[in-house]
Amino acid sequence: MSLRTVSHGDLQNLSLSKLPASDNMFKSYSVSSNIGSRFGKESMEEIKGVSKLSHPPRRPVRAVRPVSALSVSGSFIQINHLQGELVRKRKECEDLKKENKYLSSEIHMERIMMRTESELTMRNLRSLNQELQAEVKELKQKLHLSQQRVTMCSKAVEEADKSRSEAEKNRTLAEARALGSKGERDAALADKVELSEELHNLSKEHKNTQLLLAQTEKKYFETMLKLDRVSGEKEFLLKESKELEDERSKLRQNIKELTDENATIKEKEVIWRRRAAAAEEQSERAIKEQQQAEHECRLAKREKDKSVSECLSWREKHQALADIFREQEDLISQRQNKACQANIKSYILCMAESDQRIKILKNHDGTPRNFTEGDPVYISTAQASDEDSEKSSGRTILRVAAPTPGRDSGPAQFSELSAVGPDPHESSILRRSRKVVEYFWIPTDQE
Repeated sequence: MSLRTVSHGDLQNLSLSKLPASDNMFKSYSVSSNIGSRFGKESMEEIKGVSKLSHPPRRPVRAVRPVSALSVSGSFIQINHLQGELVRKRKECEDLKKENKYLSSEIHMERIMMRTESELTMRNLRSLNQELQAEVKELKQKLHLSQQRVTMCSKAVEEADKSRSEAEKNRTLAEARALGSKGERDAALADKVELSEELHNLSKEHKNTQLLLAQTEKKYFETMLKLDRVSGEKEFLLKESKELEDERSKLRQNIKELTDENATIKEKEVIWRRRAAAAEEQSERAIKEQQQAEHECRLAKREKDKSVSECLSWREKHQALADIFREQEDLISQRQNKACQANIKSYILCMAESDQRIKILKNHDGTPRNFTEGDPVYISTAQASDEDSEKSSGRTILRVAAPTPGRDSGPAQFSELSAVGPDPHESSILRRSRKVVEYFWIPTDQE
């Protein structure tokens, strides 16, 4: 009987012939060896090569500066930098998603390939096992028949020994029978040798099948380890993607905070601009006020010059009045002598400003000044405004005479005084704009 033997390489060739030849992206990791220790090293080298090709070099993750390190001047540059990093992170996320899809599809195809290969190998091994079991049963039946024949031959030999006596009688028949039994015995021995060789071959094939089963189990466990490793890498990639999403959310929060800070900075800039405009207005006002102050200083200088000129003119007038007063004092001294003879009264001139404190006209030594009846008194008053000062010399001289015996000695108002110098109508206009000054006489002989 002929046994059908199928090697592991033939099974892999059959499994590869079913898949399309153009799909080079999804290659199995277990096609590198047939039987032996070459499977482990070459498969690991192929896995490392494929993993190196499939995983592109990752970009270095740059450290993001905190928000507290940002300044007002470099905030816009930092925003642009963060936006660029966001675009890079998005690209990295897309690349990782593509790699994840590629790895998931590759894992799926590897699982399908491993399932198909394992199913094919298990089917072939089951068929081989069934065939070997059938052949073992046939060989056992042959052994049983040969053993039965051997027992029958031994029984025949015993019968031949027993029947020696009969054989001697019937030598011719016994020799013929012995020759026949020898031929059958040689055939049985030959059959026994062939059966032993077949048993040896079957034991070798059984050992080979056991080795194949062990290798398939080893490959199955290795593929399971690979699947676990790939699933672990997938979970690691998912964790990295989650971390990248968290970083992305943090970057969004940082961008929101930066936008809020920019809004506050813009509001502060608007407030500073308003303050600058207010400061400019204040500076303009200050400049105007300074100009007004300079103008007032110029006016004050002019008034000072005018007052100096007025002082000079008043000095001249004062000297003239002093001469007049000297002459009047001479006359008064002469009249005092006459008053002693003719009973002439003397008076004191008083002044009250706006019905307030009363002032008495005094001499240089502090004694009250006496006036006799009919003596003229000259009183000077300041001008009302600058325009009037430009018209006149600066002061108005008023003349009043001491009361006479025939008149009332009551108070003499300012309106009753006769002006010496400018027009009395103009002096009345000046009185209206100034405080009221009242002049009245007090006789010296009364209390």
